[in-house]
Amino acid sequence: MSLIILFVTVLVALFAIMNPIGAVPILISLTDGYSLKERKDVIIKSVYMASGMIFGFMFIGVYIFDILGISIYDFEIAGGALLFKVGFDMLQGKTSNTKITQAEKDDSAEREAIGIAPIGTPLLAGPGSITTAIIYFNSTGITLIERVIVVIAVAIVLLLAYFLLKYSIKIFAKLGKTGSIVISRIMGLLLTAIAVELITNGIIKIFL
Repeated sequence: MSLIILFVTVLVALFAIMNPIGAVPILISLTDGYSLKERKDVIIKSVYMASGMIFGFMFIGVYIFDILGISIYDFEIAGGALLFKVGFDMLQGKTSNTKITQAEKDDSAEREAIGIAPIGTPLLAGPGSITTAIIYFNSTGITLIERVIVVIAVAIVLLLAYFLLKYSIKIFAKLGKTGSIVISRIMGLLLTAIAVELITNGIIKIFL
């Protein structure tokens, strides 16, 4: 895989699964009545939390595999299945239950906490986002420069998420609820296609 294709693939896959545009109406709803400073603090906390979760699991993922006795190919198949589920839910206009639960929505009333949960995790850094990062960063035969490309792609997605959430009110005013749903479904379609590729690649590698 060329560096450009790898970069674009990781960028699209992670942006689709993280879906920060789809998180905009949720952020606005959860921070209703907040001051601009309070909302800014929530957004910064959420991106810090998501960054820590994703990068942390990226770097220690291979050690987790060793402890559990599983291979990257097993993880590709399982991760692909998870991404397909999330993508399919997005195509149906749903918020996947791998990203946020009703209990987490209810618990989000505490102002200082919602940047960490549910926005930081699991809304941004949910099982799907973490799985995607682990798979691409720990692929068999990946070179150092390819790992650097993956890190850069992940960092750009997190930066995009920050700016999309920062300007969430303006974005939501432009897109409206319908626009957000349309974009979310497009991201879902891209995600299901990437999931099929991961599952297929994992199955082929296991039997070769």
